[in-house]
Amino acid sequence: MKYEVTKAFTDKNVCSVDEAGKKHVYWEGNVYPFKKYAGATVQARLDELINDGYIKEVEEDGKD
Repeated sequence: MKYEVTKAFTDKNVCSVDEAGKKHVYWEGNVYPFKKYAGATVQARLDELINDGYIKEVEEDGKD
């Protein structure tokens, strides 16, 4: 499973900053593989991003 960014956004996790303290930016058009993590917050965040139009699920070949 992969997700394509449909609107650019920054990661709201304060632990995911670079060495300069800047948050990671997910740019429109980029595709990211889903990485399984423990915890319900991951699914809740995915649902939030999908429902707000920031990402969409794509097939492994990059198509909807």
